[in-house]
Amino acid sequence: MKTAKKLCLCGAAIFFGFTLFAQNNSTDLTPLAGIWENSNRIISVNEDNSLQFVLKTFYGFYYDKAAVLNASLDSGENGETILRIKYPSERKPQAHPIGVINNKLFLDFYCRSYIEDDEAENYSYEDKETDESHNSPLYGYWRCCGNVNGIEIAVPSTKPELTCYYFTDSEVYFLRYWQADVPYERETVDVNDGDFSFKVDKLLKVGDIVYTCVVGRGTFVRNFEKTTYKIDGDTVSFGTASEKYPLYRSQDGSLLAFSEPYIIRSEIADLEAAIAEHNSHTHNPLKNPMEVFNRKTAWEEKLEKMTIN
Repeated sequence: MKTAKKLCLCGAAIFFGFTLFAQNNSTDLTPLAGIWENSNRIISVNEDNSLQFVLKTFYGFYYDKAAVLNASLDSGENGETILRIKYPSERKPQAHPIGVINNKLFLDFYCRSYIEDDEAENYSYEDKETDESHNSPLYGYWRCCGNVNGIEIAVPSTKPELTCYYFTDSEVYFLRYWQADVPYERETVDVNDGDFSFKVDKLLKVGDIVYTCVVGRGTFVRNFEKTTYKIDGDTVSFGTASEKYPLYRSQDGSLLAFSEPYIIRSEIADLEAAIAEHNSHTHNPLKNPMEVFNRKTAWEEKLEKMTIN
């Protein structure tokens, strides 16, 4: 039986700039300080540990200063950083697990994990170096660390299901986790696929939510999916599908993302001035607003071009 031997290490300094935060157990927002934005919002992380939300309303025509909320940083169960935001309607700050890669902030991200197996007492760092000699830079177990869809002025909704990955040099295993009302403990379960086996977490704690991949006291994963994958530069594809996903990896190899970032660091230096300048613009109205009713729809134009024999 070929077993993937790993050591449980998903903790230390998992993304850039947050090492100091982890060591000092700081709760301030210094590692995130600055202005971040995407196509529909700007989030300013301030020195007073508050978040200023600016919504780009009306398709970005108007910048609306929507809310200011207090926040702090925390360290998650898996070593990831958690942004905790205090909403007026909630007694406790709400958890937003985040991963930062090259000034890009992700909500869908994965951290490299090493699971201790039955022969852990014989494990050495030489074994880890052997593991890293595999052809694929993705080789091994990647634990899902994000479970919210956005950083908003409303309480976030958490995902009911998550997917973790285990990569070999040529194949990838998809491991499904779902929310479970159980106390969190560090446990492992087996994934057996013929002559190849490995261990993964039985339970995940992402933010404040616990997820599981087995029912009850199960000790091995009954259902999993497997396919091939191919890395092409900064993209990755799965199976025979032509769709390519973006591939973002942190410089130290501890973080991974297969989606575009939620927000990126903005080039805005003065937020107040940027809002005032943007909102001073006027947008020309339609020459004749009633013309919109005279336009033909695509199916009407198609019908006109059709001939009946």
